[in-house]
Amino acid sequence: MIQLILVFFVIIAILYVAVCFIFSSLILYSHRQPIVKTPKEYGMDYEDIAFSSTDGLTLKGWFIPGKSDKATIVTHPFPFNRHGFTAKNQGLVTRFKPDVDLLKTAHALNQADYSVLMFDFRNHGESDKGVTGVGLNEYQDVLGAVNYIKNRQDTKSSAIGFVSFCMGADSTIVAMGKAHEQLRDVACLVAVQPVSVSVFIRSYVKSAYTHLGLVLIPLVDKMCQWRGGYSFAEMSPLKYCKDITAPTLYIQARTDPWTELSDIQGFYEATPEPKEFWMVEGDMGRFDTYNYVGEHPEKMIDFVKKYL
Repeated sequence: MIQLILVFFVIIAILYVAVCFIFSSLILYSHRQPIVKTPKEYGMDYEDIAFSSTDGLTLKGWFIPGKSDKATIVTHPFPFNRHGFTAKNQGLVTRFKPDVDLLKTAHALNQADYSVLMFDFRNHGESDKGVTGVGLNEYQDVLGAVNYIKNRQDTKSSAIGFVSFCMGADSTIVAMGKAHEQLRDVACLVAVQPVSVSVFIRSYVKSAYTHLGLVLIPLVDKMCQWRGGYSFAEMSPLKYCKDITAPTLYIQARTDPWTELSDIQGFYEATPEPKEFWMVEGDMGRFDTYNYVGEHPEKMIDFVKKYL
């Protein structure tokens, strides 16, 4: 009987470790979403482009020319790609349901005469493999995107604004902290639902797997730290918000089940003026809000026009 009990607990322990390892892998090396749409579907001309992150990875993207001499950079969430997210293409582990189309946001910006750069972060879409740091590695991709705009013949003198979603917002904020002087002249930042990973993981696990899933978090956190270099507590843009020099619009759904409103409120409070906060009302999930920004872009466009 004692042996059976020991075997039972050994099996439980092995399963626990295996599940935590898989969970950490999904964070560090997310399943790549295929590119299933292009700007052409919205009637936009575009170029397929490639450029380097500041640590040497090749990143793939699109450049959509605009009528003005002003450029915007749209950065995507985890685990998306430059065009967005399709639920049927998320691999064996189906965690998320709504499709998201970031090209709606790009189209709204392009209709307002801005050029638009969209690209895949490392380990996403068609870009080189890398370890996901939810901003702490990807900020180097953001800097590469800025360098690309500044080195193109037709945009080298363009003012630049960001419209950044979730991990993209985290990455942009981290870039502003780590490369403060290089990004000092960024004209504006629209930060859609940036998040601290510790808050997101806790909220997401409770929402998707009930409170029982919380027992996974400590070991998943340790595994991410061992395998990727950062703990969940480190994966947050909060300490970099004070270094933002661009006027910033934060956007957050009040009913987003995968965060705590105090998290983004902390980012907002730490960000210097000028700044604005758009709380999206209604029954909105996190992914719903990404679509909402593109489908109802008026506030976003008004803010960008005000500063860019």
